[in-house]
Amino acid sequence: MSEPSRGEPLVTVSLFLFGKPAWEIEGLEGSPVDLELLAAIAARGAELAGRLSRAAEVGRRLVASGWEGYGLTYEVEFYKELSLREAEEELKSMGVEPDEVAIREVGDEMGRDPRAG
Repeated sequence: MSEPSRGEPLVTVSLFLFGKPAWEIEGLEGSPVDLELLAAIAARGAELAGRLSRAAEVGRRLVASGWEGYGLTYEVEFYKELSLREAEEELKSMGVEPDEVAIREVGDEMGRDPRAG
């Protein structure tokens, strides 16, 4: 990862990948396995395929635009030194909708710097 200048604000963009199966499939936990539950599992699988493909597409656009990132438990997170407004404009120019990502400006008061590894 590159060494930051620490002069610019830092913005992070998170792309949610998927959660625990019980979070993703309503009624999974404690339910008997029947055709309805199996249909719900198959439907979630199709939805996950689309979600992960889109996350990879957005991630490629971010990396190509100079963002750096790392994987977390349920998402991938990217960061770049720029203002929140600049980041929002950049995402918009890439065709990324606001509801596809979680975006925030990281301040020193948070105590966690994603560049620290």
